[in-house]
Parts: sequence; C-alpha cells; structure tokens
Amino acid sequence: MKINLKRATMAGMATTVVVGLIALGVVGAAGIVGWEYSNSDAFCATMCHSVHPEETRAHSVSSHARVNCVECHMGRLSTLHLMALKPTHAKELWGMIVGYERPLTSSTLRPSRDHCESCHWPSAEHHDSIALKKRYATDEASSETSYRLTLHTGVGVVREKQTQGIHWHIENDVSFIALDPQRREIPWVQVKGADGKLTTYVDVTSELSQAELQRHEKRRMECFDCHNAVGHPFRNPEDQVDDAIAEGKIDRALPSAKARAVALIEKASSLVGFEKDITPKIEALIAESAPKGDLSDEAREMEKKFAAQMKRILVGASFSHEGLSWKSFPNHAGHKDFPGCFRCHDGKHLNTEGESIRLQCTLCHDLPQVTRELGAGSVPSLVAGKEGLGQPSSHGRPNFMHDHRKDLSKRCESCHGTTEYGTEGGGFCSNPACHGRKWPEVNLSFPAQAKK
Repeated sequence: MKINLKRATMAGMATTVVVGLIALGVVGAAGIVGWEYSNSDAFCATMCHSVHPEETRAHSVSSHARVNCVECHMGRLSTLHLMALKPTHAKELWGMIVGYERPLTSSTLRPSRDHCESCHWPSAEHHDSIALKKRYATDEASSETSYRLTLHTGVGVVREKQTQGIHWHIENDVSFIALDPQRREIPWVQVKGADGKLTTYVDVTSELSQAELQRHEKRRMECFDCHNAVGHPFRNPEDQVDDAIAEGKIDRALPSAKARAVALIEKASSLVGFEKDITPKIEALIAESAPKGDLSDEAREMEKKFAAQMKRILVGASFSHEGLSWKSFPNHAGHKDFPGCFRCHDGKHLNTEGESIRLQCTLCHDLPQVTRELGAGSVPSLVAGKEGLGQPSSHGRPNFMHDHRKDLSKRCESCHGTTEYGTEGGGFCSNPACHGRKWPEVNLSFPAQAKK
C-alpha cells in the first residue's frame, strides 16, 4: 500500500489551520464577551462597587439610566484607548478584596469632552428652557405654591451685551481650587479671558493664605463640576413627595398629606440597612401612620396610594451604611438644598479690585414667578416699566447684589413698583422665591474688601 506523503502533509496542514482558526475564533469570541461583561453595569456594580449599592438603584431611575457606568467613568473612547485605561481602575477591584471605606465621590471621571460632550455639545446654540415646580406646605390642605423659572441654558444667545448663560462656564477657561473631594468648598477661582488676561477671585472669608492656596491642585472646570449628580442622583425625599402630589400619585384630599409624609421621612431617616431588610420596617412605619377606625372606600383607596408612594420614596432614600443619607451626596446643579452655584457666586469671592464674581440671579435664569394657591401672593418677576426702558447700568456692576439695598431709592419703583419687604408676595421686593429665605452659603453682610 502506497501513502501519498505530500497529500497527507497538505491535509494535516489544512486541518491544523482550520482547527487553529476555530480556536482563534473561540478565544476571540470569549475575549469579546469578557470585554463586554467587564464594561457592563452588572460588573461595575457587583464586582467593583458593591460597597455602595444605592448608586445602582439611583442610576436606574435617573435621566441617564441608559448610559453605562463606563461611558462616564472611562469615557466614550476607542477600544484600544479603553483597554489602556482599564488597568488604572484595578485599584477599585483591589479595594473590594481587601476592604475600603465607602467612597462618597468618584476619582475616575474622564474630562467632559471624553463623555458628556459626545451627546451634549456646549458650544451649540441653546435656547431658554422653562422649569415649572410645585411645592406643598405642611398645613392640613397641603397648600400649593407654583414656581415658574426661565433658565438661560446655553451660550449661543447674546445677553447683557456679552455671551452669557449657564454653559458660559464650559465655553470659557475657568479654573478653581477645591478643598475637599466633593468640591463643596471653593476658595479660589480664576478666569482666562479671550484676550488671555487672567482674573483671580479669592474668598475673602477663607482663612487660607495665598501661599497655602498655591499648594492646592488647580482644576479646569468641567460639566460634571456642576452636573455631578446626573448619573445617580440622591434627591431630597420631600421634593419627591411634592412631585407625587403634583402628579396625583398622592391625593391632596388626604388630610395633612404633606405633613404626614414629612413626619415619615423624619422617622425613616434613622433606619439603616439593605433594601430587602429595611422594606418591612418602612412598611410598618407607614401602617402606624395610617388613620385608625372605619374608612370610606374612597379614603381607603387614597391611603393605599399614599402607602405605595411613601414606600417607594422611603426605600429609595434609604442607605445601608450608618451616617449616610441623601445629604451626604450634594447636587451642585442649583442652589436649593446645597450651595451649588453659590460655592463661587456667593458675593464674597473678590478680585484684587474688590469686584466679586457676579451673583445676579438673571445671569442664569429670569427672576422666578411665584403663585400661591387660589392666586394669593402672586408675584410678578418684574413690573413693566416705560416702553423702551432698559436695565440700568448699575444692575451690571459686579457687586450689585451686595450693594443694591444701599442704593434703594424712588427711581427703582419705575420698574419694580412699590418697595415692600416681606415674604408674602404682592411686590417685587417681597418675592418669596428670593427674599425672606436663607440660601446656602450666601452672605451679603460681610465687608466687601479684597483679600491681600
């Protein structure tokens, strides 16, 4: 029997090539599956970050619920670039193995241009947007107050003889120093103008010297320095109650609905544990707050809706670690519950000329229009003046907000109407959305003098 060695060799080589290609395909497919899994939310939340499980719960109901963790924390970059970045996150996995204290902020976010700006392009023209909010009092009727706010979102519209708007901060070169990882305290800000001129603002109430400030890292302002909570926001539960009432998920016909909700929020704030452990305790608190005795069918239905919504809100506001609450995670986009904008726009960051970072409300939004229930205390944002009458130049001074109470005179009434102080509305200076309430970190009583 004769064997054709040449044919056998060729067949063996072909078999080897085919097997090799199949093996390469299997390895490649496994590598792709492994790579995809390592970039999934499930991997990030269970393998790397199960030390803080509430983030995944908050992320699932956020406006970025369909944006994966890695899209923000590693960026929307090329695969090769992401592969090079991946090892730099190994410390997170190591922390899970050896144990580490729960982090309250991220140290891995890429520059905004690598993720945020792949969807949100700040230099594009953006028009104003309208924000409508409803808030409810703790009286028996849960009285309603409506707020209407026009937000100057973008930079593409010229305002006040220069390009203004919320996104001015990203279109321009702004640097700052923060004294804490969550960037709550900002004592130093520097703006580079289009002509290259640098203007530095320092918090005159800060105890740090210039030499001490210079030892801190200077950061360029990014989108997420304000929009820090878009990925997994921890909202004020009272605001969630207000939203539920406004949407009809909690019935206002229920006596003292807002007051009951606030009392439950206070009681539940002391509960600590994972969701599956804390849910029965929250259900028990809600049951205890329910009215006793016979109820009509309508009242029972209202109580059922109230219980369902309060369970959702309270479970969503619970934390598995002692000492943590929604207040542990500041939202810098705004200035209601946290300083936010007022970290810099507080009237006390002055340059060498004694001029402050402008605090005027109208830089970022119009003056709020507030309407109280049944029309009581309806407040106009601005009383119309004479035709063609523009905003006086005094309103554009950097220190206007600090000094305007000293400049008050009869000429103000031509636009703003009769000057009446208070919080009940009816006049410009008694607008309850601005005056008559405390704003975090704003202090207009300090001496306006530059720090040497």
